[in-house]
Amino acid sequence: MPPLNDDESLLQGRVSTWSFVVGGVLAALGFLALAAPWTASAVVDVFCGVSLIAAGVSQLAMTAGAYSWRGFWLTLVCGALSIAAGTGMLVLPKAGIEALVIFLAIMLLFEAAAKLTAAFSIRSDFPWGWLLCDGLVTGLLGTILLTSRPAAAGVLLGVFVGINLLSSAAMFVAAGRWLRREERPV
Repeated sequence: MPPLNDDESLLQGRVSTWSFVVGGVLAALGFLALAAPWTASAVVDVFCGVSLIAAGVSQLAMTAGAYSWRGFWLTLVCGALSIAAGTGMLVLPKAGIEALVIFLAIMLLFEAAAKLTAAFSIRSDFPWGWLLCDGLVTGLLGTILLTSRPAAAGVLLGVFVGINLLSSAAMFVAAGRWLRREERPV
């Protein structure tokens, strides 16, 4: 492989530095989630609830100025449903956390499939072993969540979010080290 020019070397240095920064932030968040899994679950629930309410209010605001638009009723109904779902997550946090566990399990399984596919697609351009490990851990977490009892949902959500964050942190740090050690174009 030809040596990197100055622009490529500078870009590689920036990507490497940001890989370490992102890895450090994800590791800190992962340890916090593991230290207080119920708190992590509640934070996720509140964040999702508030996000749904904000999305619903935005959709309703859109309908106020577009009442003659063909998609008015659909946007109005979707906005109202979003507000209702967000309010439900805030008022009934246990039910919201249980719903989030199912959603997170499905999302983790899709994320695992993407990581595993990427691990086998970019073997020469990335520390693929770390990506493979991250994909396997993510798939295992998604499977456990999907098959867990609802009573364990709160603790599992917090613990698994923490483990997933730590797994991703390890992958980013490994990528940063790989970029620093090798003169590889990004």
